[in-house]
Amino acid sequence: MAKRARLTDLEAHAVKTRKSEPVGSRGKGTLLLERKASGAINAYYRERTPTSDQRLPLGTLARKPRPGTGERTLDELRSDAMRLAGEVGAAGGIGKYLEQLAEHSAAMEVERLRLQRQAEALARRGTFGELLDSYVSKMVAEGRVSAKEIENMFRLHVKDYHPGLVDRVAADIEPEDIQLILAGVLGRKPKGRGIGHKAAGTSANGMRTTCDKLRRYLQAAFSHAAKAHLAPERIANEGKVFSIRSNPVRDIPVTQGTGAGDTESLTPDELGALLRHLDTLPVRHAAIAKAAIYLGGQRLTQLCTVPWEAVTDDTLCLMDGKGRKLQAWEHLLPITERIGQILEPLLDDRIGPGPFSLTLGKSANPNTVSAMFIDAGRSLSAAGKSRAFTWKNVRVTAESLLAHLGVGAEVRAWLLSHGRSGVQAKHYDRYSYLPEKRAALEQWGRYLDGLVNGDSPANVVLLTRRSKKSDER
Repeated sequence: MAKRARLTDLEAHAVKTRKSEPVGSRGKGTLLLERKASGAINAYYRERTPTSDQRLPLGTLARKPRPGTGERTLDELRSDAMRLAGEVGAAGGIGKYLEQLAEHSAAMEVERLRLQRQAEALARRGTFGELLDSYVSKMVAEGRVSAKEIENMFRLHVKDYHPGLVDRVAADIEPEDIQLILAGVLGRKPKGRGIGHKAAGTSANGMRTTCDKLRRYLQAAFSHAAKAHLAPERIANEGKVFSIRSNPVRDIPVTQGTGAGDTESLTPDELGALLRHLDTLPVRHAAIAKAAIYLGGQRLTQLCTVPWEAVTDDTLCLMDGKGRKLQAWEHLLPITERIGQILEPLLDDRIGPGPFSLTLGKSANPNTVSAMFIDAGRSLSAAGKSRAFTWKNVRVTAESLLAHLGVGAEVRAWLLSHGRSGVQAKHYDRYSYLPEKRAALEQWGRYLDGLVNGDSPANVVLLTRRSKKSDER
């Protein structure tokens, strides 16, 4: 039998209806060229059996194929037909080949969907930076007074110095990464004070307090992300999944030199010297600093943010957003006759959004007010009238002396807005204790006025860590 001839290039392009040539040896099928009404010559791999005649499209014949059009040269079509012949033969015919192809396509679609879901899950995985932002957003939404401080600390000590870590998936952050961040904080100098931060920065223990505060905030941020992992509200609002399995900050130890708390109290003589010193300050500065003391030692952050609408003739309403409460609650304080006298310069000249303002249109910055007490401590210490101290020491002193005056622990807790514990106190006790607070502040005011005049009871003993050590010796 004569060998079947292959088509020449001229014959292939001159096809009027259809022509074919064998693919390999007999029984391997043929390459079929068929001209369409449009003039295009389509190519097929053709398999004929006694019971069937099936084709698989290969493309369109062209002398100079254009990319992306399905056009192929004659040699390329022959190569494709040869490849198909081998695959079809291995499958046992075009029918079974198509079945296998369908099964493969189905498997490929399943794999494609799996990879797509995996990619979507990866896209939803929140970064370390997004975890920090999520925690800050939570604190802001809950009205926490520390929200701004936390946001600034994350920006200054994490985002600005560690952009690579910030962009990393939060679940991949390791304890060593946290150690690196905190070690960097310890190596920096305290930030300068004043406008433009030109004055020398100060800190009682370098950056140790800042370092440990950042450690606690980072631990809280990871804890929030871990607990909120499956909360439907979180993913609906943020669209990110942090998948925190363990808190990388949990095993980071407390920074040495910071765990004990600043609980040294001033003596009555030292507190009297402070009050006399405050009278030498500019009028608004003196009024704000003295009001903080005569109000029992309130938190400066809460005091400085009091708006005018929270001030009546006889009350101040602070907002307490500290602790683990979901919403800030009202902290009502009475304005006694003595406190009213102290507040008079602030109430008469309303230069800001609230009474506690030092500059036009702005509330006083708590750090600025705190710096007044630091500067007072240095000045009095240099004059030999007191030890150096901060506002924390003054706040501790206020509660200690209130206790000495016989003000009970429960009234002191309500006066200074300490944490509420127990179901009854948290959810049901809405009594403001205003009469008890007023009585305590009136007694406190008379006591402070006596200290200013030099009346210092000799029988007041305030225990400190220092005095305890002396007793032990």
